[in-house]
Amino acid sequence: MALLIGFGLVTLLGIFHHFALLELRRLTSDAKEHPNRAIITVFIGLLAIHLAEILFFAGVYHALLSWTEMGKLQELDRSWTGLIYFSGINFTTLGYTQIEAAGPLRLINMTQSLGGFMILTWSATFIYSVWKKALEGL
Repeated sequence: MALLIGFGLVTLLGIFHHFALLELRRLTSDAKEHPNRAIITVFIGLLAIHLAEILFFAGVYHALLSWTEMGKLQELDRSWTGLIYFSGINFTTLGYTQIEAAGPLRLINMTQSLGGFMILTWSATFIYSVWKKALEGL
């Protein structure tokens, strides 16, 4: 069940990211004419997108922690700051943190790490493509 939930969450993550990148592409369609603006727009846009994705998973963890059958997060203060930290570390470093997931929640934790890795590499490729297009205009 937890693996299925994690798969669904990462699927939603990918769909959201896809449409967010399409919007960034639209906003930077004039990268050759305005290269600096395009690169900065993509950087700030990706920062906002990734923070939204991290916040989404923090909200999911908040909801799942009320479901005792899903497990728990040890050594975590259950404040929003703690959940955002846990989600962000999972998203960006494949879960290397002092907070340990227990129970089925570990599978959701693992899928978030996989999704974060996929999204971050996708974003790196995207920013590189905009950067390359912007440099053609110089």
